[in-house]
Amino acid sequence: MSTDFRRVHLVGIAGDGMAGLARLLWQGGAKVSGSDLCASPKLWEVAEWAEVAVGHAPENLPEGLDALVFSSAVKPDNPELCAVKSGVLVLPRLYALRHLWEGRDLVAVVGTHGKTTTTTWITHLLRAGGLMPGHYIGGQVPGLPCASWGHERLFVAEIDESDGRFVHLQPKLAVLTSVDTDHLGTYHGFSGLKRAFALFLARAEKAVVSGDDPVALALAREARDCLTFGLTRGTHFQARGLRFQGERAFFELHAFGRSRGVVEVPGPGVHNVRNALAALAAGHVLGLGLSEMVENLASAPRPKRRLEILEENGYLVVDDYAHHPTELAAGLSALRGGWPGRRIVAVFQPHRFTRTALLAEAFGAVLARADWVVVTEIYPAFEPPIPGVSGRQVAEAVLRCGGRALFRPELLQAMDAAAELIRPGDIVVGFGAGDIWKLSREMARSLSSGS
Repeated sequence: MSTDFRRVHLVGIAGDGMAGLARLLWQGGAKVSGSDLCASPKLWEVAEWAEVAVGHAPENLPEGLDALVFSSAVKPDNPELCAVKSGVLVLPRLYALRHLWEGRDLVAVVGTHGKTTTTTWITHLLRAGGLMPGHYIGGQVPGLPCASWGHERLFVAEIDESDGRFVHLQPKLAVLTSVDTDHLGTYHGFSGLKRAFALFLARAEKAVVSGDDPVALALAREARDCLTFGLTRGTHFQARGLRFQGERAFFELHAFGRSRGVVEVPGPGVHNVRNALAALAAGHVLGLGLSEMVENLASAPRPKRRLEILEENGYLVVDDYAHHPTELAAGLSALRGGWPGRRIVAVFQPHRFTRTALLAEAFGAVLARADWVVVTEIYPAFEPPIPGVSGRQVAEAVLRCGGRALFRPELLQAMDAAAELIRPGDIVVGFGAGDIWKLSREMARSLSSGS
C-alpha cells in the first residue's frame, strides 16, 4: 500500500471525489495538502489527513511539491494552477486515481443516476463476504470511509462522467446504472454522451447494465460479456413483487430465471431496488454467492443525502441529493410509496445554470407531483450566470403543470415559506446538490425543538 507521490496538493479538496482521493494518497504515504473555495464540514473532515486552506492562492502551494491534482470544477485560470512550478506533475482527478489503481482489478460504477449507492452496496457485499477490496465513493456513507486502499486486487470505484475522461479506463467490470440527459455541454449533445458510454463498455472485460433503461440496454451490445438487471422480464437479475414500507423496499429476486428469495433493500423506492439489483449482479460476477448476498444486503449502509431521514416526530424531514428531473421523480415516488397518504412539501434548489436552462420545464413537470414546492435561486457550482436563467423559471414551470409553487431566492426565505406551509404529519424534503442540506438540517432542528 504505497504511492509514488510524496507531496501532493489538491485544488478543490473538499469535493466529494477529491476528498476520497486525498484519503487514498494519505493512506499511501503521501503528504497531502489542498484548498477549497469555502469552509465547510467536509473541508474540516478532510483536515484529518491533509493540510487545508480556505480560498485559492499561490501561497497555498507547499515547497517540494511533486504533483498537483485539480477537480473538474477548477478553471484553467485558477491562481494555484497558474502558479505551479515547472517540473511539477499536474493531473486531473481521474488521471491521479488511475495512477493509484494501476495493477488493480477495477470495478467501475458509471451512469447518470445511482452511482454512489450502487458503489456503496457493492463494497458492502464484498466486505460482508469476507473480502477487503479497495474502494472510492463519491459521497459520505455512515460507517464506511469515502475511500480505502483495501487488501485485495479488487478496487471498487464510483466514476464521474462529467468531464469525459472516464472513457480511457479499462475496468475488469463495468457497472452501468443508467444513461440520461446530463453534462451535455461536455459531450456536445446526447449522442456524444452515448458514444462515450459505448466506448467505455467496449473497453471493459465484463459488464453489468440496466435492462430497464433502453439507452443503456442498447449500449450493452458494445460489451464483450454482459449481464442485465431490472424489473423488466428477461433480465438476468429481475425484481418481482415489489413492496415498500418506510425506509425499506422488498422484492423477490429472480436470477437466471429462478427465484432466489426475498431481498430487503436498505432504502426506499424503485430506484433503490434497481441499485440493489446492480450490486447483486456485480457481486455475482465477482464470485459472491447469491444466498449470502441476499442475506447481507439488508445491513448495507445508505449514503448520506440519499433520502436521508433527519427527523421523524410528527413531521418527516428528508434531505436528498436529487438535482435532475429523473432523480426528483424517483425521490417523490419513493416518499409516496414508503409513506402513503402524507402531504409532501418540497424545497428545491436548482443546481447549475446550464442544467436549469436545459431542464426547467422537465423540473416543473416532476415537481408538480408534490403538494407544494418552494424553489430557491440556482446554486451555481462553478458556473457563471446565464442571462435570463433563474430558479423562478422552475417555479413558473410547476405552476404551468398544475402544481403549487413559490419562488424564494434565499435559503432562509425558502425555509420560512416551507415552515408556513407544513402541518403535522407532512413530509418536508430538501432536494438539490448544492447547500440545500443546510435548510434541511435547520428544519429538522427547528421541528425537533418545537420552535
